[in-house]
Amino acid sequence: MKAAVWYGYKDIRICDRPLPGTLPGHVTVKVAWAGICGTDRHEYLGPNFIPVKKPHRLTGVTAPLILGHEFTGTISEIGEGVTGWEIGDRVTANGTLSCGTCEACRSGRYNICEKLGFVGVSRDGAFAEYVSVEAARLFKIPDTLTLRRAVLAEPLACGIHSTRLLGDIRGKNAVIVGPGIIGLSCFFAAKFAGAGKLIVAGMGELRKELVEQNGGIYVDVEKQNLKEVAAQSFGGLADICYECVGAQSSLDSSLDILKSGGALMVMGVYEKPPVFRMNDFQEGERRLFTSQAHVDEIASALDNLDRGLVDADTLVTRELTLDTLVDQGFEELAANNAKHIKMLIRIGG
Repeated sequence: MKAAVWYGYKDIRICDRPLPGTLPGHVTVKVAWAGICGTDRHEYLGPNFIPVKKPHRLTGVTAPLILGHEFTGTISEIGEGVTGWEIGDRVTANGTLSCGTCEACRSGRYNICEKLGFVGVSRDGAFAEYVSVEAARLFKIPDTLTLRRAVLAEPLACGIHSTRLLGDIRGKNAVIVGPGIIGLSCFFAAKFAGAGKLIVAGMGELRKELVEQNGGIYVDVEKQNLKEVAAQSFGGLADICYECVGAQSSLDSSLDILKSGGALMVMGVYEKPPVFRMNDFQEGERRLFTSQAHVDEIASALDNLDRGLVDADTLVTRELTLDTLVDQGFEELAANNAKHIKMLIRIGG
């Protein structure tokens, strides 16, 4: 089968790979569409999570491996012991890999497993014609939702999960720093959770229309003072701030606009350890939250997409094939990442 295989820094090769075997408890999915995640971009520009020299602690795998964990498709083969699924079912999946025995897994929080791994990072993933996944991680796609649109369920689930961790946010005013797909997933999740006024902050005005059409306030930090806009819009500072960039400047901005007693949700992935102004944070009894992927929130994301609460088409900024993935996908993201929300790869769709 054709697949996009990661070998190292800026070294992704489109080549033939053997079909994945269908292990007990697993299914094989014929991939229709896949999405490029920020994690995939990070791996292209420099390894962060893919095991190179030391085998992964859970899977025992080292590179090279097939990228990709956001995908949709149809079940083509069913492994031993799998019930409740049929060949031809339209599905997506949570790409988390977990041990199933540690304290986190036993409590249902397998997204923070002690040996945590991910499809497409810790073993072969979905940038291929076929992928093998655990049946327990599958989600059925509604008949009225296209496979193309359903790819957005995985990143949207990240925002839902982080918002659930914050508890009851009804009526709370929030700022989302970073208008990429994760920031937008937090924006939609906060909106559907009943938050008060919502500000999305970014550089430039590429996301302005999208945010405003969905009831939010957009701030171009290159032209506007975020703290001043928050004070005018909220009558004070923010109750909640989602930091969705992973940079020192965005973390500083998040701390600046958060009121005493407020909650900071860190979603960004930092390439360099940031400086955290702990004294300022502590003096205001502010609360720090972090979020890792999701658990069962893909189901809610699929429902939101199916009901038209989120227009998936407005979040897709480019379509690719496996043959154009490197030049028109990863190289474009390396040069112009801010221009894109979600790139999709048409594989069998």
